[in-house]
This record gives sequence, structure tokens and C-alpha cells, in this order.
Amino acid sequence: MEAKIRQALNDPDHQARIGRWLENGRSIRVLVTGKTGVGKSTLVNGIVGAEVAKVGSTLDPETTEVKDFRAVIDGVTVIVFDSPGLQDGTGNEKQYLADLEKKCKEVDLVLYCAAMNETRIRAEDAKAVRTLTQALGESFWKHAIFVLTFANCVELPPRKKQAEFSEFFCDKVQQWEKRLKDLVAQQLEPEVATCAEDIPVVPAGNASTPSLPNCSSWLSKLWFTCLERTATDAQPALLKINWKRLTPVERVKSEEIEKTSLHQQPIPIAEGSGVFGRAVLQYAEPIVRQLLGLQQQSDTNLSPALLHRFAKKLIGAGLGGEIGGVVGTILVQLIVKYIA
Repeated sequence: MEAKIRQALNDPDHQARIGRWLENGRSIRVLVTGKTGVGKSTLVNGIVGAEVAKVGSTLDPETTEVKDFRAVIDGVTVIVFDSPGLQDGTGNEKQYLADLEKKCKEVDLVLYCAAMNETRIRAEDAKAVRTLTQALGESFWKHAIFVLTFANCVELPPRKKQAEFSEFFCDKVQQWEKRLKDLVAQQLEPEVATCAEDIPVVPAGNASTPSLPNCSSWLSKLWFTCLERTATDAQPALLKINWKRLTPVERVKSEEIEKTSLHQQPIPIAEGSGVFGRAVLQYAEPIVRQLLGLQQQSDTNLSPALLHRFAKKLIGAGLGGEIGGVVGTILVQLIVKYIA
């Protein structure tokens, strides 16, 4: 495996492929969908690291228009599409189909939001999943994430003891996961229905509450999940506009987070044991494999030295110009930071 990677790093074809990947990373298109009032704008701003979608500017839920918000962040064009009304019980399905097909046929990331403190899936969600699949195709779901907002508002039933809250919370996440994935699977052809099982489900709290019963930082977990699900060509864009926020967990101060808007908060990176930070290994390795055209092998790890060399190669060869330097610097910083 290592010999194959060393060969790939010096292969002009692979270098050209990496260069094209970096050059393409100058924009990112995000579709956020969910019932009015579930916190979509705040959430998507937290992912891209800037106030792109204006909080509190929700359109009339009766509208048939897919609204787009645009901003340029560090040279990267960020386009956020919002679909108000899709889950609000309106009868405008035909208009939505036409507008979705026109504006959102090619999106890099999809955030499907549902309020975790609600007790059940509504009929409008089933309609929304059907509309999205009809308008954008089955492949649309390979870039999707189910985000359970208001996770911090989940309350323990009176009959339960406080010591049981963590177990109750995780069970509730699993219940939502099954319901949402079943909705998608029902809309897909049998031969591709299994892709619904791959859609991640991530609970999200509020800006002042970074931890949840199932994780120490829901923002970190959600952001890295977004990086993993974002279309390959747009991954450099998401990295570039957020690299200053990536912060070792020991440097993140909880008292500062409580006073900071979500899009300005640092994204904690857990310091792993051994030679390499587990978070870096988990999310950098699949990207490296994909770029170099290597077969996915979960039982084989890339060595830190080779990943470090890969990052230096991006900078040294000047692939992708400015973006190549930024992405290479990010990888070098993350890798060197966690070498023992």
C-alpha cells in the first residue's frame, strides 16, 4: 500500500487530478430544507462559518420559490438554497418541482432539518422526501445529512430518572434515524434503496450549548460529517472557508462559546491517542484515498509520514494556486500537530 501511494504522489496524472480538484474548489452549493422555524439559517451559517443565510428572514411558507443566499468568503462563492414551505403543508408541489429542478439540480451538500423535540414524523416530511427525490433524483441523497435540531430541548419523561437521560437521548436519535431513513428508502428504487442506510443522522443543539449526551461538541461532529458528505469537488471550498476555525479541543474555552454566535465559534478537533489525532486520520484518509484513486480498505491505515508528504506535495508543486497552498497548509498543520 505505501509503495503504491509513493508512486501515486509522483505520478503526473495523479498530480493533474489533484490540481483539478483544488481548482474546482472555488464554490460550494448547499441546500437546506426543513419546516419553518427549525433553525435552518443559524445551522447552515455555523457550517460555512459566516452569516450567509439571514436569521429571521424566513419567507412566507406559502411561497413556491426556492430562495438562494450568496456570499463570497475568502474567495469562495457560497450559495445557500432554502426551501421554505416544502415541509409546511402547502399544496404547491408542482411549482416546487419546477423550481428545485431549475436551481438545485447540482448541489454539493444537503441538510435536511427536523426538530428532535417533536414526537413524530409528520405527513409533510413524507411529501418533502418524495418531492426532493422526484425533482433532484436518487443520487441527490448521497450528499445528504439528516440534522436533528433543538436536540438540547429534548426532555426526559416524568417516569424516567435523570441517570437514564443519556440512554433515553440516544434511543430517541435511533428512532428518528429509522423513521427518516425509511422515508427515503420508500422513495428509491429497490436496487439503490440501501443508500438510505448511509445517510448520517446528527443531533444539533444551540450555540451556547456545545455538548449533548452523545458527544462533547455537536458542532464538530456535524461539521466533519458535512466535510465527509460534501461533493468531492467542493471539499476544498469547505476547508478553505473554515480552516481558521479548526482548533485543538484543549484550546476551546466554553465560557467564550456561550457568548459567540455559532458561525464564529471554533470547531474543536479532539486530540487522539497514539501517533495521530483520530479525528484527522478519520476524515483526511478517505479524501486522500479518493484523490489518489486508491481502493477503500478500512483495515489498512495510511502512515502519517505519507499524509504529511502528500500535504507538502500540494504546496511544493503549486497545484491549484492559492487554494492548493491553503488546503496543503491545513493538512500539514493538522498532521504535524498530532504527530507524537
